[in-house]
Amino acid sequence: ANYLALLDAADDYIARNGLAFPEEPRARELGALPDCASQPHRELDLQDAGVNSIVWATGFTADYSWLHADAFDEKGRPRHRRGVSSEPGIYFLGLPWLSRRGSSFIWGVWHDAKYVADHIATQRTYLSYRSGASK
Repeated sequence: ANYLALLDAADDYIARNGLAFPEEPRARELGALPDCASQPHRELDLQDAGVNSIVWATGFTADYSWLHADAFDEKGRPRHRRGVSSEPGIYFLGLPWLSRRGSSFIWGVWHDAKYVADHIATQRTYLSYRSGASK
């Protein structure tokens, strides 16, 4: 319902402003849930899977019980600065007021997503520099 309401809001904006965007009727075809939604993985060995960074985007309620890392305060809330966790390689998006009012909304999270993506890119540059310098 939220997704369809977002599409309605976008369509209304386009109509109100006389914009010429092509219609996308397939965008309203929801279809069946994918296997990852109906049969989610309950455990994953991050090292075996080759995962070295996590970007955590919250949904309806936050449940970090699966993440065994020193990235949370005494109340179980993420310790971070603009989504960059205190624990290397762990990032958060979609939290209320991450950097601004729209941080927890799909149409406002992009500011934070860009910041986190830029941070990750910078960290990878540092890592590649370090590994190149040691050769």
